[in-house]
Amino acid sequence: MNTFVTGGYETAEYLYYALNELDKQCSIWPVRGGITETKQGYYVGPRRIESYSLHIVKEGMVRVEWDPEKSVTLSSGDIFCLFPMRTYTYYAIEGEPPPKMSWIVIDGPRAAEILKPTGISSENPFLEGKWTQEAELAVNGLFRLMRGTETETANVLSLEMQSLLYCLFAALCRTVPKAQSLETADWVKQSMSYIRQHALEGITVQQAARTAGMNRTYYSVAFAKKVGMSPNDFITQVRMDSAKRLLAETNASITEVAFTTGYSSLYAFTRTFKNRFSLTPTAYRETIWKGM
Repeated sequence: MNTFVTGGYETAEYLYYALNELDKQCSIWPVRGGITETKQGYYVGPRRIESYSLHIVKEGMVRVEWDPEKSVTLSSGDIFCLFPMRTYTYYAIEGEPPPKMSWIVIDGPRAAEILKPTGISSENPFLEGKWTQEAELAVNGLFRLMRGTETETANVLSLEMQSLLYCLFAALCRTVPKAQSLETADWVKQSMSYIRQHALEGITVQQAARTAGMNRTYYSVAFAKKVGMSPNDFITQVRMDSAKRLLAETNASITEVAFTTGYSSLYAFTRTFKNRFSLTPTAYRETIWKGM
């Protein structure tokens, strides 16, 4: 649904999104959005909101103030975010072109976590020169859906919204320098999670390194320093832990366990298992089952 407001110091289109049950099961969702063209004298605040509001400066200049004595002057291509229940003031600057802005308000249990990798924080709630054509396309798509011109079912509309929201945040994350991105996202935890997810599919250290955005040598040294074991040993550990569960809790054959845990042959699996536990897979299963 949309509402047009004209008067005072702005002309604005306000767009509102009606949440459905599928939206509420997601990590993040849109609340409202809009486009505003302001005049000299435009002034908002001090104010607080309950969600996260991304403002994109399309033209002109705007002054944003938050916390005691913190402020920034932003212009075309810059972004600022109002964080929940924080006090903000923003306004047109006397003698400068007043701002034309668009904004999208988001909420959800993981909104803060999804926003964090973009480099925006409550301490520094802005990005300079980071608005891109990719981000613009995503926001325009969200606005199109909010205007209610689509004839999709509620569930299809919700999934479309989700897709565009993630496209928007992916576009913002793409502007973050690689080193900063790695530090912010904690690449070690991400890499360990990636290995746990795919170790049984036969992934290699080279694949894990490529996913982390590093060459294999640097990745292996850095991973071992952080985790206390090499990435190859960690892959083996994940596979062996899974093998032990399958041997103890199912009647799957030893060959099936070998292939299920990412080994290309029964011999390679048996040799690795015996080297690690000093028992063959068959002997391990017999020992566990006898103890039950």
